[in-house]
Amino acid sequence: FNALHSAAMLTMMDPEAAHRVLVQLSALLRTTLDRSAAPEVPLSEEIDFMDRYLAIEQIRFQDRLRVDIHADDDALSAVVPNLILQPLVENAVRHGIARRTDARCLTIRAARENGSLVLEVEDDGPGLPPGWTLTPPDGTGVGLTNVRSRLERTYGEQARLELLTPADEAGRPRTGVLARVTIPYRTGGRSGRR
Repeated sequence: FNALHSAAMLTMMDPEAAHRVLVQLSALLRTTLDRSAAPEVPLSEEIDFMDRYLAIEQIRFQDRLRVDIHADDDALSAVVPNLILQPLVENAVRHGIARRTDARCLTIRAARENGSLVLEVEDDGPGLPPGWTLTPPDGTGVGLTNVRSRLERTYGEQARLELLTPADEAGRPRTGVLARVTIPYRTGGRSGRR
């Protein structure tokens, strides 16, 4: 819906950009329908989907959005819940990048660590409000609630969703939000990245 709204706004200012958004949105919706029956997909496919979604956001934000994706080869072959990254990425764009004119970077990371798969989505936006927690009443947005309940249903206590303030190499807090999902590392599912 955000992409459609962006396309509608762009039709008045930049019809060529609106066209690109609609083409990307069409591909995104086609992929969503193709994957709708799969409860889990290889992370490589999930990242391909995020590439398509973020291509739309990059048209919308132009030079205000840089995307970095870092995923270990081991991580790419792991299976993850279908569309698990999308709400985290959408939150990072909506609450991070869109809220500050100087916010520009969205980073997605995936790594295999001690029998777990760790997925991270980090933005350099304004960060969490003081005292904010992932539990109600703060952490009750639709996206986070859905992610949390899907993780609980699929993995029980073996999964964890955290929202943190990112830190630099020296451990000092930076601006932005780091969303981290930790799930058991497993391979299988459909074929890898195309």
